[in-house]
Amino acid sequence: MPVSESKKKANAKWDSENMATVACKIKKSQAEKFKSYCSSIGKTSNAVIRDYVLECIDEKEPATGDNPTE
Repeated sequence: MPVSESKKKANAKWDSENMATVACKIKKSQAEKFKSYCSSIGKTSNAVIRDYVLECIDEKEPATGDNPTE
């Protein structure tokens, strides 16, 4: 079943109030190697980076998430 427009709007509002994007610039060749590494371990590049950030700050993601719109 497709996501309704009101659900999309609620998710976007929650994200804008509670989430932030962390990014960095690296050479394209390095990015390709990183994406290959992530693929080889069965994770997305976002998941690997997020897991590392949470490990660095000694936090773990809640099993169900904090997003009430999920």
